[in-house]
Amino acid sequence: MAKISNADLFDNLLTLIPAGVFWKDKDRRFLGANQMFLDYYGLSSVNEIIGKTDEDMGWHIDPTPFKNIELKVINNGETISNVPGQCIVKGMVRNIRASKKPLYSDGKIVGLIGYFMDVTDELAEKDWLASLSRTDELTGIFNRRAYSDIIVQYEEQYKQNHTDFVLYMIDLDGFKAVNDEYGHEYGNLVLKSVTKSLVFASADNCVLFRYGGDEFVILHQLQDEKEVQLIEKRLIRALEAPRNIEGAKVTIHGSIGHAQYSETTSVTLLIELADKRMYEMKKLRKDHH
Repeated sequence: MAKISNADLFDNLLTLIPAGVFWKDKDRRFLGANQMFLDYYGLSSVNEIIGKTDEDMGWHIDPTPFKNIELKVINNGETISNVPGQCIVKGMVRNIRASKKPLYSDGKIVGLIGYFMDVTDELAEKDWLASLSRTDELTGIFNRRAYSDIIVQYEEQYKQNHTDFVLYMIDLDGFKAVNDEYGHEYGNLVLKSVTKSLVFASADNCVLFRYGGDEFVILHQLQDEKEVQLIEKRLIRALEAPRNIEGAKVTIHGSIGHAQYSETTSVTLLIELADKRMYEMKKLRKDHH
């Protein structure tokens, strides 16, 4: 009879469990995770998280509840089950439920092990009208109403913990001409294509909104000032990459303006400043053509 090692058994279990499984050390730093966890966050390797905390990864607009729960597990030996939370995944804020318990070695707590399941679709089914009202029907990303709800959470985090964030305002240049030349339905295909590009080019902890028409807004909590320009350059490159849509080659140009909350005193002033800078960029581009 073949002998199966505990390590092999553990590895097989991890692939079988229909949830994102992870384990951390006493300082809440990731030690490992299963493939489902990596796939959920769009990570190519577990090395991208090892040694990092949730705060380092920037997955939560407000990481405090997650931190407090994990400290209870590690310091008090508590097991926490089915706790609701939110995380940022591929441009969207998703709802999850997580369970965590102490990780023991030789009778001592050396960290924690946990798992989570995404319950966004389940909650949307229960309250489909509310979900529908926050989702852009064409692109599937958040709409302007969702923006109004979610930016309040970013503002609260700034006021409580001085977590600065940046707002990018993106406007497609000459999009009306695309609609006029190819028709409205083709224009919709272009908007879908642009949305995919923006989601792909955004940082992992960016949240993306279709603000209206051919305008998009991206929110991103800052961990490093250098990120601001890097993300903007990535977004422009992604926007302007040649596209082949229904056999026609299309090149889209976009103007981007950004503003940090710390430069302003309110959400209204923040979007006004980003909008102003976006139009300055648009004017510069027109002057050069």
